[in-house]
Amino acid sequence: MEDGDAVRAGGGLPAASRTALRGPAVRRLLALRAGKELTAGHVRVAAGALGVSERTVWRWLAEAGRDERAADELGARAPARTRFPVTPEVRGLLALWKGNVRAVHRELALRAARQSPPADAPSLTTLHRAIRRDLTPGERAGLAGGERAARKHDVFLVRPRPWRNQVWETDHVQAPVLVDVDGTARRPWITWFTDCATNAITGVAVTPGDPSRESVLAALRSAVLREDPYGPFGGLPEKVRVDRGKDFLSRTVTAAFDLLDVTVEDLPAYTPHLKGTVEGLNRAVESMFLAALPGYARQPRPGKRSSRPKDEVLLGFKDFTTRLLAWTLWWNTEHRPAPWSPRAAASSVFCSLSRRSVGLGGYGGVSLGFVSCRDSSSRCCWVWRFWSVCRCSGGRDRAASHSMQAAARG
Repeated sequence: MEDGDAVRAGGGLPAASRTALRGPAVRRLLALRAGKELTAGHVRVAAGALGVSERTVWRWLAEAGRDERAADELGARAPARTRFPVTPEVRGLLALWKGNVRAVHRELALRAARQSPPADAPSLTTLHRAIRRDLTPGERAGLAGGERAARKHDVFLVRPRPWRNQVWETDHVQAPVLVDVDGTARRPWITWFTDCATNAITGVAVTPGDPSRESVLAALRSAVLREDPYGPFGGLPEKVRVDRGKDFLSRTVTAAFDLLDVTVEDLPAYTPHLKGTVEGLNRAVESMFLAALPGYARQPRPGKRSSRPKDEVLLGFKDFTTRLLAWTLWWNTEHRPAPWSPRAAASSVFCSLSRRSVGLGGYGGVSLGFVSCRDSSSRCCWVWRFWSVCRCSGGRDRAASHSMQAAARG
């Protein structure tokens, strides 16, 4: 038995039979109407037998009264060619009126009335339905708010995960925390470098005032050096992504990068998604650390004009810097952003370690690898069972990568 021939659990006709009886039932009701014998009770009985609402039966009667051939296709969806489409004219009006559908409807009605003979304009409901059907949420947001609003609905590709110290990202962020700097409440600035492969913070600098090239150079120094009190994360990157900040593109900073043989990638303006690692760190440090400090500037407060309590004790600049450095160490050593599957690591493309990948400058690598050293006095160790890191006694580490597919299976 087909599904359409099955009898309903509560009794009654199968679905196929109810559909076949729509035409005869409506014709019978039309005959009763012609004889002025049609009542609401007849419509109620027909609706119950056909499994539809009374309002649907009344609509079928109205359609069949205008055209008798409509009784043969009751309940059928209108063909797609009869739907109102979003034409280039409608798109242009939506862009002109910044996505205001009601204004577009008034414009279409006015243009239809000016035609000879006057044409029918779509209703407001039909226009809304056509826009929701033919335009994506990103297109609707772009027509209403411009390109920046449309970007919120875009799908961005994910870069392949690099190896350690291949690419770094750097940025300034103003901490939303008031700090006592020589008796004055100020919001310090943080400048840091992050490794895109491991999300590790390789270098950081804190300034009580506006950041400058000195803060960039201080953060770069703490990122490159690995001796105490710096390290062990750091080294020499192959590439550094920066935004169009004048501090990062100054001649002094550019000369420092050239001296270290580091390629600087200057990203286009207003593209924070192109350096998502450091932008994610900027958001994480606020929600995971800065929001719990005294003097947090974005703390919800009662009253119409919220202000900081006068008796609130602020942290000193030195104390704030000490706490931030302690949180940075926690981020690099104890924090686990997300579980990492060894199967995903084994299936990833093996990336050889660069000559710039020095020491233990990272954690949570992206692929399995075995590191051998030419120096007989070297010693090898595993970091989280994913990276085998070689440290040489000759100052700068020398490493050569070999595939360990067999070892990974074991």
